[in-house]
Amino acid sequence: MATTYDHPSVKTVHCTGGSYEIGFTHGQAASVEVHNNIGTYTGFFAETVHLTWDQARERAVAEFIPTLQKKYPEILEEMRGIADGAGGGLTVADILTLNVRSEIALTNYADGCTSLSQKTPDGKIFVAQNWDWLEELQKGLVFLHIRPAGSETELKFLSEGGIVGKIGMNNAGFGLCSNALRSGAYNQHNLPIHVMSRRLLQYATSVDSALSIINSLGTASASNYMMADKSGNHLDVECSPHGNVIILPHNDYVAHTNHLYGPNRPARLVDHPAPNSMSRLLRVQELCEQDRKNAIPASFESLRTRFSDQDGFPYSICRSRPPGAVGMERMITLSTIMMELRSGTGKVLIGKPCDDIPVVEWSF
Repeated sequence: MATTYDHPSVKTVHCTGGSYEIGFTHGQAASVEVHNNIGTYTGFFAETVHLTWDQARERAVAEFIPTLQKKYPEILEEMRGIADGAGGGLTVADILTLNVRSEIALTNYADGCTSLSQKTPDGKIFVAQNWDWLEELQKGLVFLHIRPAGSETELKFLSEGGIVGKIGMNNAGFGLCSNALRSGAYNQHNLPIHVMSRRLLQYATSVDSALSIINSLGTASASNYMMADKSGNHLDVECSPHGNVIILPHNDYVAHTNHLYGPNRPARLVDHPAPNSMSRLLRVQELCEQDRKNAIPASFESLRTRFSDQDGFPYSICRSRPPGAVGMERMITLSTIMMELRSGTGKVLIGKPCDDIPVVEWSF
């Protein structure tokens, strides 16, 4: 199995400076990926909510410019920098639309993903996931390594070109994974979920501080966050504008897919998951229990084995495109992200983890 610090098809972009400068570097280096993603989501919006890109952009501007100007103005400056760096006539409105793609469309349709956090007897703490999404996004991925000016904070994450936050960790020892939830819950006065992911990656230093950020700013739509920190604290939180529900570890692990199952969730919060979300959750829990009974501790190797599972193929933990699939059912496992917070290290696979593919190493 090849190991590399870079990836042959996914760019690694190092961004430093102020908000605009960070964005400009991102946009300039990943211009092709940004424009590819706008093309992908133009089709996605037409398929799922019957909106043109222009209509989606009008909605994004009307609903989220005021919110971000009030709650997170520096991220708007970063989006402006991305637009200018990517060129081709893009504006901050186009980049904002990319960043609220979940609020525009995933309140009606959810992507896949299986996430897990687990603590080992010797104190290692892992947070990891398979990210299942549109096959076309293979041409739109980017690794972002960001160090804001005047800050000791450094963050590393895998994202889609043009999107400011997703799956990763920071040098404070905090790590974040996320799963989509198919729910109509919506509040334009809260932070869009990808913007919230960035806020957490940049400002959270622990699970407790992350929960404080989420409770203070709120999410605009429903989303699931799996999080852990180097102290060994880890949990799952199902977020929505109607309230947040915490799922605590059992037997030192907690897993999640794409449906709500936390205790005492708000009565107004409902979801509409695909049946394979339930089967994937049961399967990953079964695999965790098998490892526990066999005294196999969490490690990058054991996590990859679990995320490579193809029980229930093609709608398995390691997902493949079903024969003849159209629309959103053409999802595949795009990547696997595994992070160990005590050592500040990570391993990322672009593609299906059951294949022999390069491993990208992260470390602080």
